[in-house]
Amino acid sequence: MTLLPELPSESNSQSADSTAACTGCARLDRRQFLASASALSLGALATACGDGVIGGPETIPPFPDKPFTVDPRQVSALQTIGGRSVVQQGLTAPVLVERTSSAQYRAWSLACPHRGSIVSVEQTGFRCPNHGAVFDADGMWKSGQATSDLEPVGVRLNADGTLSVGGPPLPPALAVGATSMVFTALTTTTADPAAQTVAVSNTGGGAITGLTAVVSYPTGQPTGWLTAQLSATVAPATVSVSARRGTLAVGTYTATITIGSSLTGANKTVSVVLVVQSATTPAALVLSTARAAMTLPLGSQSELQAVQVSNAGGGALAGLSVQVAYAAGGVGWLSATLTATTTPAVLSLRATATGLSAGTYSAQVTVNAAGVASRTIDVTLSIAPIGLTVTIASWPALSAVGGVAGSVGTVNGTPVAIVRTSATSFAAFSMRCPHEGTQINVVNNASFRCPNHGALFDNAGVLLPSSPQRTTNLARFTVAYTPGAPTLLVS
Repeated sequence: MTLLPELPSESNSQSADSTAACTGCARLDRRQFLASASALSLGALATACGDGVIGGPETIPPFPDKPFTVDPRQVSALQTIGGRSVVQQGLTAPVLVERTSSAQYRAWSLACPHRGSIVSVEQTGFRCPNHGAVFDADGMWKSGQATSDLEPVGVRLNADGTLSVGGPPLPPALAVGATSMVFTALTTTTADPAAQTVAVSNTGGGAITGLTAVVSYPTGQPTGWLTAQLSATVAPATVSVSARRGTLAVGTYTATITIGSSLTGANKTVSVVLVVQSATTPAALVLSTARAAMTLPLGSQSELQAVQVSNAGGGALAGLSVQVAYAAGGVGWLSATLTATTTPAVLSLRATATGLSAGTYSAQVTVNAAGVASRTIDVTLSIAPIGLTVTIASWPALSAVGGVAGSVGTVNGTPVAIVRTSATSFAAFSMRCPHEGTQINVVNNASFRCPNHGALFDNAGVLLPSSPQRTTNLARFTVAYTPGAPTLLVS
């Protein structure tokens, strides 16, 4: 990863020429840009359309589809909310990263969608120095040369404080720091157990608002002994959880905290156990959960999942230890560590989807203690492939060879069309017109047309000879498909 030495300065060079007038535009190619960036700000590389000062091929720099690591603690501009910094990886397009909150970031590719020029970063947004396209602070096209919006780039805040920059933008994802907890109360004291906290975070992009924390109890069990208080209604936040024994008799009581948000169908739950015990009860090892499930994209790392390790009886439990046994298919992807060798303790679980292929993996974690029965946790890890998964049956046009299904989803922010090329193969195309970036339409489930200037393409993405607008063929995506499978993967 390379951190550019300074943000681009505002360019005074602007052209209001039409696309037709720009067929021979000279522009800085990617290698020239990288060579110059060490000495000049990006804005200083501006040139007027067709002036011949800066030459090179008219190719858009590659989108940074493979995430790379940036440590915001080492970048002074990212130490404050609203700070911005330009970073890049190899010969891919440079990326502007902006800090939007204490734990949230957003990013855009700085390659102009029109011809691939590197846009200048200004106080109020972005400007293409070559042809004059102007974008607002959210990367949306405003005026000047007509084109599409700047392409957003995914930013993920990792557990170690670094950022993974690259790939398509991530949707908001609600996460909790613990899915279970155990409180222990003794009948020999009136003191209530110490309060515990659960971290609530957004492990994706965008923002999560409207946080709520609601306590519920199983039918037939005592109620009112648990409280959950949120520190804020916007992620990140914490939930302070308190248990009160009151007049509860010796026994085990359960409750559930449901954490909701503005995301539909994305609630998280925390299972809570209150153990009321007598000092004369035999010691017994108890875990706050017997199962843990994690879902990760390829190459990423999960948040820590905390499991409470407690003594459900009297006396003390010592000699705590942990072992991990993997099922066939993959090993070494799970770490399991204890905070202490006596109860109470916390078992921390973390999965890493590095060196594994997409699929589901399982392991069993065993917690031991001296003189009592062991307890186990079944852990599953689901690794999602990188790209867009398309269910073929959801698009009737794909039932016939030659059929075209448009807007089946997006890859790197670009809408995708799928074409069935044979009984056992498919092709995928960008639905951005190469002429000006306008989203094209599917015609009669068999071809493509740009609604702006009439460019026509066949179902192989090739520009037709009869097209009233000359431009290049549609950009292709990679398709992975196993004959007979119900889905295909576009990347």
